[in-house]
Amino acid sequence: MSLDQFSLDGRVAIVTGGGGGLGVGICRTLAAAGAAVVVAGRTPATLEPVVAAINEEGGKAVTVEVDIANKASVEAMVAKTVKAFGGVDVLVNNAAVYHLRPWTEITEEEWDEVHGTNLKGYFLCARAAYPSMKERGNGRIINVASITFFGGFPDLLDYVASKAGIVGLTRAMAREVGVDKITVNTVAPGAFPTDAEKIHHDLEGHIRRVLESQALKRRGTAEDIGNLMTFLASDASSFITGQMIEIDGGWMMH
Repeated sequence: MSLDQFSLDGRVAIVTGGGGGLGVGICRTLAAAGAAVVVAGRTPATLEPVVAAINEEGGKAVTVEVDIANKASVEAMVAKTVKAFGGVDVLVNNAAVYHLRPWTEITEEEWDEVHGTNLKGYFLCARAAYPSMKERGNGRIINVASITFFGGFPDLLDYVASKAGIVGLTRAMAREVGVDKITVNTVAPGAFPTDAEKIHHDLEGHIRRVLESQALKRRGTAEDIGNLMTFLASDASSFITGQMIEIDGGWMMH
């Protein structure tokens, strides 16, 4: 196997939620592998430092402000990507919103917000990027779910339900776009040290329980998630589609 199969030279990648959490590591690792990266999200102030870091490291990146729950905003994101870099080869659907509360206290507005971003948003982004991928004869759609799908975690019902939907979205979409040489896969991260963990009332206890449950007794890193994303974005993964890959240090094993 040639190492060139892992290279992303000449590829264009969009990463939603690129300004925070796992998105930062994903953007920087894809750029280091050679991709031109569109760092997309709702808050420009969080996107700009990521782009600055990539450019300082010799990569290519631009920011695009987007609300992925809004069809017009998503289509504008893809149009800006095509204008900046010529097309779209890789889409990482990473943006997500969540709340921590008992299911009986979730409001209808919160439910709609979570599913509008975490599920409908992924659908809108994939559909907007699809024509460019089809035209280029190759494509990678990588959806970020969560191991909470397996654990059925309490106080996250709307979030867990949306992440379960992503698994079905991935499998059905993979069937439809395979003929276009486009792969669709899901990555299910475990507990990574990001701001998302701060929703836990007892953070130290949460981290302790995670490490006790993991086979590997260390925290995951941005490089861990970035390396998996780079593999799935590359030619090395061209025969893998419709799959969910857990990256959780052996926390949930299925």
